[in-house]
Amino acid sequence: MNKAALLIALIMLLISLLSPYIAPYDPEDFSFDSLMPPDEEHILGTNSLGQDLFSQLLYGFRFSTIIALVSAFISTFIGTVLAMLCSYYGGWVEAFIMKLTDFFLIIPEIIVIMLFSVFAGPGLYNIIAAIALFSWSKVTRILRTKSNLAIKDEGAQYTLLLKGNLADVMRKIWPQIYPAAATMFVLQCSKAILYEANLSFLGIGDPTVKSWGRLIRQAMDYEGLFFEGAYLWWLLPPIACIVIFVGAMSLISFDMNKETIR
Repeated sequence: MNKAALLIALIMLLISLLSPYIAPYDPEDFSFDSLMPPDEEHILGTNSLGQDLFSQLLYGFRFSTIIALVSAFISTFIGTVLAMLCSYYGGWVEAFIMKLTDFFLIIPEIIVIMLFSVFAGPGLYNIIAAIALFSWSKVTRILRTKSNLAIKDEGAQYTLLLKGNLADVMRKIWPQIYPAAATMFVLQCSKAILYEANLSFLGIGDPTVKSWGRLIRQAMDYEGLFFEGAYLWWLLPPIACIVIFVGAMSLISFDMNKETIR
């Protein structure tokens, strides 16, 4: 396991939990001067509305990681259950699930997520639902193979195993596919962060949530962003947070995948 990547991920998760307590100001407070450069009172300066950008960035840790963790858990759970149902029932059930999986693999996930978000409307729960409900297909595809191998690894007990009820079968093979499911969960976290940033950048995200994607959107809406140098403390920090978080999670999942293959 990459210790540096794991440490970074844990620190970012800790910041997300403590953000209401360590943020120096209320992120909605716009009583400060607008577009102040970084100084001792405002580490990242202020935006065009006079709001402290460091406080908003800290709250961005909270909401971005909530979106990532919850949507990744739901999509991984859906994908895992569908994969195990394929292995247990086989036949037309497996064929139907895999046809549905192939359909969602063919169409770009971000397009479906955008369409769902447009019709569902803005809101934290709608963003989580959009990402979770339409990003499970790759999980199902990968874990279905792992699940089939786990059942067949039972050897002489294969036929007897399938005669048991579904709950018993899942309990039997879950320990064998758990490492792969955990790896997929970490990857789903990375995807969720990027999807939320894409939705917010396109103006489809929740305007009331101070996520990293929303901060980027607000910065880009300011016409003088690049002329006045405000991008250095307004635009770059949330982008850096996304890059660091996604990079750390990618390294963790890569190391987990290597451990699974061994």
